[in-house]
Amino acid sequence: MNRRTALLAVGEWLLWWAALTLLWLVLISTVDTLEWAVGAAAAAVTALAARAARRAVNWR
Repeated sequence: MNRRTALLAVGEWLLWWAALTLLWLVLISTVDTLEWAVGAAAAAVTALAARAARRAVNWR
């Protein structure tokens, strides 16, 4: 993996993480620190899974 592909991978993961965290915050009724932390952690794991699934589908 070269530098360019590493940066693209990190960028893709960050976009997934940001979108999923935003979705979490929109769907919960109260936004406090603990809810934000749980949502951000869950979004991080899910972003990793989403990237892995996309790579599995496009793998050749």
